[in-house]
Amino acid sequence: MIYGINDSFEERFNRWRQAGYRMHVMTGVAWGGYADYVRGEWDGAQHYDDAQTAAGGFRLEHGISQGRDIFYMMPSMAYNRYLAEKLRRVVDAGATAIHLEEPEFWARAGYSEGFKREWQDFYGEPWQDQASSPDARYRSSKLKQWLYTRSVAYLFRELKDYAAQKGISEFKCYVPTHSLINYAHWQIVSPESQLLTIDDFDGLIGQVWTGTARTPNVYRGVRRQRTFEAGYCEYAACAAMVRATDRKLWQLADPIEDNPNYCWDDYRVNWECTVTASLLVSESERFEIMPWPRRIFRATYPTMNLGELPAQALLDDYLLRLERDGKMDLLADTRRAVALYQDYYQNRGEEGKQDTLGFAALADRSDVVRFGDVWDAISGFYKELQSWPDQADAQRIRDALAAFYHNPTEQRSYIPPDYATELQIVWNALTDMSWPGDTEWLRGQTGVGLALSDTLMYQRGDPAPSDHDMSSFYGLAMPLLKRGTALSMVQLERVNDAGYLDTDAGAGIRALMLTYEGMKPLKAEWHVALADWVRRGNALILFGAGDAFDGVREWWNQNGNGYARAQDHLTEMLGLGRTPEAGWYAVGQGWVIIEPASPAALAHDPRGDTRVAQAVRAAFRLLSLPWQESGVLALRRGPYVVAAGMDETPADSSSETAALAGVFVNLYDPRLSIYVNPTIRPDTRWLLYDLARCPQHPWVIAAAGRVRSESYDDHSLTFIVEGMAETRCSARVRLPAPPTRVTASDGEATCEWDAYTRTALIRFANQPQGRQINVRW
Repeated sequence: MIYGINDSFEERFNRWRQAGYRMHVMTGVAWGGYADYVRGEWDGAQHYDDAQTAAGGFRLEHGISQGRDIFYMMPSMAYNRYLAEKLRRVVDAGATAIHLEEPEFWARAGYSEGFKREWQDFYGEPWQDQASSPDARYRSSKLKQWLYTRSVAYLFRELKDYAAQKGISEFKCYVPTHSLINYAHWQIVSPESQLLTIDDFDGLIGQVWTGTARTPNVYRGVRRQRTFEAGYCEYAACAAMVRATDRKLWQLADPIEDNPNYCWDDYRVNWECTVTASLLVSESERFEIMPWPRRIFRATYPTMNLGELPAQALLDDYLLRLERDGKMDLLADTRRAVALYQDYYQNRGEEGKQDTLGFAALADRSDVVRFGDVWDAISGFYKELQSWPDQADAQRIRDALAAFYHNPTEQRSYIPPDYATELQIVWNALTDMSWPGDTEWLRGQTGVGLALSDTLMYQRGDPAPSDHDMSSFYGLAMPLLKRGTALSMVQLERVNDAGYLDTDAGAGIRALMLTYEGMKPLKAEWHVALADWVRRGNALILFGAGDAFDGVREWWNQNGNGYARAQDHLTEMLGLGRTPEAGWYAVGQGWVIIEPASPAALAHDPRGDTRVAQAVRAAFRLLSLPWQESGVLALRRGPYVVAAGMDETPADSSSETAALAGVFVNLYDPRLSIYVNPTIRPDTRWLLYDLARCPQHPWVIAAAGRVRSESYDDHSLTFIVEGMAETRCSARVRLPAPPTRVTASDGEATCEWDAYTRTALIRFANQPQGRQINVRW
């Protein structure tokens, strides 16, 4: 997958094609090297009014290296036509698919002249400041979603038509997109489920990785990073969007994130969290393993995490380095930039934090300015710089800060050899995760769903934003995950699709948690489907009492409807009237539980999780269904077992550690170690190969590279492994007898025999073109 359309695009494309790869292309749809459009070089007219713009005329740029007209774009039709023309190069080069990445419209944006024109055209009324009322905020967000849905639909149709003209009949169009949960959390609006309304949309990449999943959330009153749990929710949300459709889903498994200031140990732990989380979503079968190979195998990262370190100490060392290297101009610019930023941070830092774009912020506050705090308010500082009359001077300030942020220390290292080996072991295993008919939960309560709607993205800004930490969502999700529930996400936009609620990876959802705190239903028909589903013998648990967005202009209070809140219509459809009291209600063959407590308030309450758990237990009891709680989630996928142990286990739960019966190979271990009856302890992640499921004939169980051309006879096993240059391969193989000779083409190999499992660990140097291994016994 080649990224970006620039002057080197065709050369990069052809080098990979000549190496034998099937070629796709990815490029940003909301931002990219599109300054020629903005500046007027494309059609002779400047388009700065199409840049996404926050209050006060601040145009939003991508990344920390700003000032180069790489804006997040408001997708006018002129912009769409520009992109359609530019992207024809993808088809001309011979690609078979385009990935239009991250159609993103910031909640903060909505003040450009271009957006104001779109508002007038869409609503037939003058533009309103989105911060003036919940209704204006809601309508602004709805328009933002529609604009990028229109953009993606237009571009996909244009590209498929052009490909057909070129004789490419099977050209595919995909959208790599963050999860609905993360976009709402980061205050971004995107098409999400509206992609399914686009005929030419062929699938998505669920862009969940450590950078999104480490965003702090609140559970039992504690705000901190919970990468595994948040990652699980995000991957599950991506799966819920396309469940039971013909659209493909790849889940992202990127080992590195956009923030370059974590150490390798941190990346490794959090990557294992995300891979485990994705595999515990049973629908995950395809993966994007490595969007940026160069930044994994060719880049250096700090030898310790920098985020919590005092910024001043790092700055002092950085300035000494600049002086040592004779970079006196940059030294002067940096000193001045830092002084200006420190003054801004001390006097307006809290205000500036409202302007942050992306990345997970530090979970807590500190009296000392830490390096991680620099990002917190940098966009607010850039907003001030954009107003300077001397923009050349402002650019020197931006460039100096960006240079410090991206390279604050010399204490750096390349990827540890063991981690390079582990990555390749897991990547090879990820090609083998589709086991229809042979997927089984060993530990984990199933049948519980949590409802989501795209409107989670609609309520994320002033004047009455939903909980900053997404607690209306996590306040319901975390209590179940921490008790070992394999929670399914339910996209409300899909509930009218035949069988959608009955298709929980083949099991069916029996209890659904729903709140209209933080989101709203876009159609009355959703309530018809939900009421019918309850009457057929299922349970709906309705939390909360709404929020400030209950009064927005929507179907429940328009065209003759007079409901004060959307949920009043739902409870009336269920036969409970508009404002039923808290309690349990029989509805047909099913049940409704009314729990008026605010999910966000429950998240911030040290015992609020108990109330959520009690409601779900009651639902299963009313349905006469078994209920289990555990501190462990464990899923079998054919010969693989994926497991996670929970920390922060609640006292009211019957949770416990679990021992998995059997003999396993640990794929998160570069030596592919053997584990007998492993115990899944709190805060651990596991990807195991069950030797009881291994074929009895000679077999490559796992290897740190792509295994090809595997064959055996009565006395030998032969296979080829293609791996990264300058990395070491570990391969564990099953053999009928101890090996007598192991040979590797163009190199040496070592071998260790394990008599108990009748397996051998073979180690050798990887090479990209492949190395043939022959084992004789």
